[in-house]
Amino acid sequence: MALRARALSKRDEDLARIHSKVYESRLAAARQFEADHPRKIRNYDFKPGSLVIVRNTRFVDNAIRAKTRPRYLGPLVVVSRNRGGAYILCDLTGFLYHRPFAAFRVLPYFARTSIELPPLEQFLDVSTSRLREMEAEDDPADADEDQPAELASDEDDEEGLFLSYILDRGRSRFM
Repeated sequence: MALRARALSKRDEDLARIHSKVYESRLAAARQFEADHPRKIRNYDFKPGSLVIVRNTRFVDNAIRAKTRPRYLGPLVVVSRNRGGAYILCDLTGFLYHRPFAAFRVLPYFARTSIELPPLEQFLDVSTSRLREMEAEDDPADADEDQPAELASDEDDEEGLFLSYILDRGRSRFM
């Protein structure tokens, strides 16, 4: 009984030691991955007013007739970046997307000709208070529903429902 009591008293110390070792190994693995793959990891730091395209992750891998879907959305204009690292973007018409895009989806757009844009304050269709709220958000939202209305249709929703039905029922039954 005394041995069990001593073991229980050391439990918190053991858990803290295990947690620190696991955390250190995670950091070491991340550093090693960055060292092994320097060309794969790119940290684009887009400034406000930069032209970018966004990887369309909604239809790329898991949809019926995915090869005919647009792979990228854009060009879009960078408005700002929130605290979590996600980008707040708008169309060339000034339509501001209501959720930020995760940084891994945003890529530079190389225009063939120069595109002149008006100042962002005159360009946007939202108030500056709403923009400040979006900048204050922490989580980098991977917003798949952020695509414009002209790309979404009822057919896409039916395909999504069918696909979710297949995934819910199990792949082996349908394959």
